[in-house]
Amino acid sequence: MRERVYTRHGKHNVIIVSPHGGDDTHTATIAKKAAETVDCWAVINQGFERNKTVDIDNDQADCNRIDHITQPIVFDEFLKPIVSFRDRIRKKICQTPSFEGAGWFSSNSIVGRILILYIHGAGNVVHKMANEPVEVVVGYGLGNKKDSLTCDIWRKNCLVDAYRNIADDGEVFEASGGSRYAGRAANNLNQYFRKHDNDQFVETMQLEYPFSVRKTKKAAELAAAKLSIVIEEVLKYAKYDRTPHPKFI
Repeated sequence: MRERVYTRHGKHNVIIVSPHGGDDTHTATIAKKAAETVDCWAVINQGFERNKTVDIDNDQADCNRIDHITQPIVFDEFLKPIVSFRDRIRKKICQTPSFEGAGWFSSNSIVGRILILYIHGAGNVVHKMANEPVEVVVGYGLGNKKDSLTCDIWRKNCLVDAYRNIADDGEVFEASGGSRYAGRAANNLNQYFRKHDNDQFVETMQLEYPFSVRKTKKAAELAAAKLSIVIEEVLKYAKYDRTPHPKFI
């Protein structure tokens, strides 16, 4: 019997998470293949089906909702590995020869930070919303009245530019304030390390892939290959000065 949640240990300070791998077509494929290519950590829900309430006996829980993943069993199987991987990466950083006291806490480099990418599936409606083809939508906590940013802006800029350099299925968009793709809601998994387990040295973004980009396993594997290139590019930078022209959806 397949485990409800797949986990992978990695080398880099990056965790790839798929909250709806059991529901959203091939988002689990994107997450798993990218993690294998980059050799990073992964937590992939492949058994819990999205539901408004938690029903363990019927494998139902919304792993993008903090009020679901903090409940018994769902916590143990899904959220606990994410937190555990964060702790293990932090311990590894503190044990590196270059670590001096708490010096890594002051570093903007991904060497001293932990980056979590949440992989989601969006409908093809995003193409109509954007009035052009969309390859991915990047959410990082913009709000209608108040932002709750989940990563440094420079790192988001770096990721957007890296994605635009290889995107050939559409444009790279940013989720506008209050958008369903922004990852701003307090109950959204993207906000867990801001509003629930406040850790300023964890940076997160949610990546929304239209169905057209992941409709077949082959297409999803291509998306994973692109994502791995983007992650490897982001890992090169301790700071990024360029600000790409934003396109919001």
